[in-house]
Amino acid sequence: MALSRKKSYIHIPSLKPFIGLTIHEMLEERVKKNPDREMLVFVGDNERVTFAEFKKRVVDLAAGFLLKLGLRRGDRISVIGANHVEWPLITGAARAIGVCVVNLLIGHTPQIFKNIMTQVSCKALFITRSPDTLYPMVCEMIPELSESIPGDLNSIQFSDLKKIIAAGSNFKSGTLNFDDISISGCEEEVAKAAKKVTIDDVSHFNMTSGTTGSPKLATFTHFLTLNDNIFVPDQFDEKQINKFACISNMAYVGATQFSQVAPLLFGTTSVFPSPTYTFEKFLQAVEAERCNSFLLMIDGAVNLAYNPICDKYDLSSLKSGITGGSPIPPGVVLELNRKRGIRLLNAYGATEATTVSSTTVEDGPDVWNTTGRPVPNTELQIVDEEGCPVEVGETGEVWVRSPVAFGGYYGDIEKTKQTITENAWIKMGDVGKLSEDGYLTIVGRIKDIIIRKGFNIHPSEVESLVITHPAVNRAQVLSIPDYRVGEDVCVCVTLNEGCNVREEELKTFFEGKMSDLIQPSYFLIFDSFPSGATGKVDRKKLQEMAIGRIKLPETPYAE
Repeated sequence: MALSRKKSYIHIPSLKPFIGLTIHEMLEERVKKNPDREMLVFVGDNERVTFAEFKKRVVDLAAGFLLKLGLRRGDRISVIGANHVEWPLITGAARAIGVCVVNLLIGHTPQIFKNIMTQVSCKALFITRSPDTLYPMVCEMIPELSESIPGDLNSIQFSDLKKIIAAGSNFKSGTLNFDDISISGCEEEVAKAAKKVTIDDVSHFNMTSGTTGSPKLATFTHFLTLNDNIFVPDQFDEKQINKFACISNMAYVGATQFSQVAPLLFGTTSVFPSPTYTFEKFLQAVEAERCNSFLLMIDGAVNLAYNPICDKYDLSSLKSGITGGSPIPPGVVLELNRKRGIRLLNAYGATEATTVSSTTVEDGPDVWNTTGRPVPNTELQIVDEEGCPVEVGETGEVWVRSPVAFGGYYGDIEKTKQTITENAWIKMGDVGKLSEDGYLTIVGRIKDIIIRKGFNIHPSEVESLVITHPAVNRAQVLSIPDYRVGEDVCVCVTLNEGCNVREEELKTFFEGKMSDLIQPSYFLIFDSFPSGATGKVDRKKLQEMAIGRIKLPETPYAE
């Protein structure tokens, strides 16, 4: 570690060499070591897959891609759905032959999906077996689907998209059956295609709202995907069986790494408690599978520390876990360690930079209120408005540089330039400070973003929708602190003269008209907004007024 005495800069070198394999080659290496070890367990579907079984099914599916669907290296496909075995199988098969996967995150609108799929010229769309609302949503996006010949879609808006493949109850008119697209006995042809794939080929795109609004696509190569491996705690010993409870949808970058990449690198078993997350399903899976680690967002970590329902289950197997997306209160970390002996790692990062810091297992309670030191292979600095490093202990914007950070947004040079400097520093958009020992503390954000359960919500995006209500004159969208989700979304409005509408009516009106990911929890009506000397809305004062009208839950820990 090298930390200047005066400047807020830190670099953590790594003794580990980079991995020079493609993801499929890494799978082949893991199969040689642990062929009969379970790689994936889907508790809700009662489905278990070993490494050897996974490779065989991936190769058969890749043969289906090659021989039946006509996909080749460099083509793009999209995947959407809940956590079922179809998702990692599709992704594994695509990666084997150099096809890039676009991970679509449930909760966005059909229009957003349409924009993304046309932007990258997707040739196929895969739908998992649940939720069963996906087929109607896809039909809304592609009206021609229900009347089309399966495998030969002709859409005016999707000229390149020819095949919709669906599993389970989503296999309906116009779609191909996921169970029918595999071909056995084509190992040689798949191996031939796999040899053409390089470590610099794109593995997948992840959707990100970042700090600049509408969703963009962050690009990840095979090299970046495999070498961003320090997010997994060092106590994972590949000679032993370690089970990791995965609760996030596989479209999230962290879930992609934990569910599909970590098993290849460390021999861990990824356990999926249920297709969609519920806290009790998580507890049931931990008890049944004897999971020893997990990834939870802030609400899950708080529940694990304080929810009395935990006492119904044997959670003694849990030794560590990772949380991210929002700063975790030190009281939660202390309570988990005191009550259950669980060491919670507070990961700080972004889709663009993946995990850039984490408090290590050996660190003590005195630094648990920080996000820890940067992970190996990472540089981090705190800079002023001119991009110059500030002194240690002073606040400024967090910048990160790493050889395993993303290379930019697909098809968006301008947004990439706004995020990445000429010297490859990623602007994180957060205000932070470094201690003498190199621990990072996040104290705020440069831009006005609300982070709920780890998802970035831009007030302007919500405001532009709220203002369309005929009774609304002005709208301000604010963050409301809530220990269960980090921050929640509150809409404050003034009404047009003569209009009479209740707050509950506003909330009901916008249900279904906004993406589930940005749906506000609170609507408050004001006669007027407080303003400063310049006439600009005093958002801090308005936030105080809003909090005064909302009955917030008391935190179970000391602030």
